[in-house]
Amino acid sequence: MKVSFEITSGEVAAITNGKILSGSTDVNIKTITSDSRELGEDNLFIPIKGENFDGHDFIAPLFDEKKILCSLTMADGFEESAEKNGATLIRCDDTLCALGRLGRFNRMKYSPFIVGVTGTNGKTTTKELIAEVLSVKYKTLKNKKNYNNEIGVPFTLLEMDKSHEAAVIEMGMNHRGEIERLSKMVMPEIGVITSIGAGHLEFLGTVENVARAKSEIVSGMKKDSLLLVNGDTECLNIVHELAVSAELKVLTYGLNQRCNFKPESYKMTQAGVSLVYSGIDFSVPLYGKHNLYNLLAAIAIADLVGISLSEVKERLASFENVAGRSEIIDRGFIVINDTYNSNPLSSLYALESLCEVFPSRRKIAVLADMKELGELAPLYHIKVGEFVAARNFKELLLFGDMAQYYQKGALSAGMKADKIMIFDDKMALALYLREKLTERDVVLVKGSRSMKMEDVVQRLIS
Repeated sequence: MKVSFEITSGEVAAITNGKILSGSTDVNIKTITSDSRELGEDNLFIPIKGENFDGHDFIAPLFDEKKILCSLTMADGFEESAEKNGATLIRCDDTLCALGRLGRFNRMKYSPFIVGVTGTNGKTTTKELIAEVLSVKYKTLKNKKNYNNEIGVPFTLLEMDKSHEAAVIEMGMNHRGEIERLSKMVMPEIGVITSIGAGHLEFLGTVENVARAKSEIVSGMKKDSLLLVNGDTECLNIVHELAVSAELKVLTYGLNQRCNFKPESYKMTQAGVSLVYSGIDFSVPLYGKHNLYNLLAAIAIADLVGISLSEVKERLASFENVAGRSEIIDRGFIVINDTYNSNPLSSLYALESLCEVFPSRRKIAVLADMKELGELAPLYHIKVGEFVAARNFKELLLFGDMAQYYQKGALSAGMKADKIMIFDDKMALALYLREKLTERDVVLVKGSRSMKMEDVVQRLIS
């Protein structure tokens, strides 16, 4: 990632608690980048170390090719290259933390109204909807796409300038402590938790721990700030307890009557979801029950900050979502492209929505692995398989290492064995299905990001 940002090397060293090993304090930087392939003018390079890569491998080549003026490092051995090329080298303890400090430094310079968004499902769509709502009244900054981690969030904050009146910052995680660090960078006035469910259990162990990890958003929020929570979610009691202990106000949104923000009525169609709130009929071209919650969160924010709900209605009617999230493709038969990601909660929402919106059509589920579920992965795949059978899907087509567990669950719930097929090849699956589809069919295609089930969708609709 990269961002245009003017700063001197001396300021970088001071902000990141770094030490200049080579070069001077008065180098004028105009671009900050963490990707050797994404360079601008007068670059500061921040090498990030991951499980399968290390940005430090590119420091010397970038110096030698004179593509960067300055680099951070947390490893030895680059002084000679920096001196030879007249570049500045800054040593810090942790380059990822240094990037976070730079992001927080820039956020502290300005005072926009900030909404922070986290949760197991719905983060990106909710972020996009809230940004659309706030932009009715304010110039609003938001993360690009789903750049919501300890790289994407500080880069988003580095884009903030004095013209921004509001910001919506999505925060993601897969380990404890990550949301705490992000929230302390962002310092939101309002925090939003979209849902709590079985996600990242490989690292967190239980849904209760997911609730605690998501609730770390309170760490960067001031006393008496507001936490807006999906009132229909799992582990609401844990979230509420942690928010109250941080002396925050808690309000809920959802479909049940106990929630503070709830619709007077709602409906789902192939074209999208709609609900009536405060006597106004809101519609958004987003498919599925989960998007009722996402829409309601955005309306609640608008109501809380005093934005005209009539203007919000007009703005949301033409909303466009990020691709690959519950996208409806009509080729006579219907394909629901929900391939961006998958976990147990989002899978159940997707299956339930299909049944409610297309009750009279022949229903087919095409499912691939849900990742990062750890030791509980077989159990959750079995549960989803059971749900498919209980909702009378006519066929279940499977791909991936967890296919046998989907199959086990479906069989145990009464689905006939000849209606379940496991494929070793995605293209073979797509070809089999393409030859059988009729105009009365509706197909859900879903799997975790790494499964790349969009390949199946493309073959079906081409």
